[in-house]
Amino acid sequence: MLKALLVAAALAAAVAVFLILTYVRRSALSRFGSVAMAARLSRRMAGRGWAPGFAVYDRGTLLWYRMFSLAFGPRYTLSRSELQVAERREPAGAEAQIFPPDVEILHCKSPTGDVELAMTDSAVTGFLSWLEAAPPGAAFRDFE
Repeated sequence: MLKALLVAAALAAAVAVFLILTYVRRSALSRFGSVAMAARLSRRMAGRGWAPGFAVYDRGTLLWYRMFSLAFGPRYTLSRSELQVAERREPAGAEAQIFPPDVEILHCKSPTGDVELAMTDSAVTGFLSWLEAAPPGAAFRDFE
């Protein structure tokens, strides 16, 4: 009885520590400004494999982090200069059940591979603006 109680207490403590560390990680990364964005990590089954996360725009790079992870590094690092949006669509099938109605899915291609990102309409507007924007002074780099 006492052994079972200790095991349950240890398990509860481990879950609490995980949640606290996840919150601290999210708070630390959100100081740089972040956008809620899901990414499809697996394409084995249609409409499945989505993971919640958030993205941070860092100069010419988009850093995507899993929401529930203790890793401080991003899962995806996408370079603006090498990224292309191949398709823009609304959630279909099982995706329509897990995402709110104002979410769009972007199928993006880069040299490191394809990635699908799901985000709200307003986040899509920001993402596409960031993708099309050039860093300050980029047009003058050839003259330096």
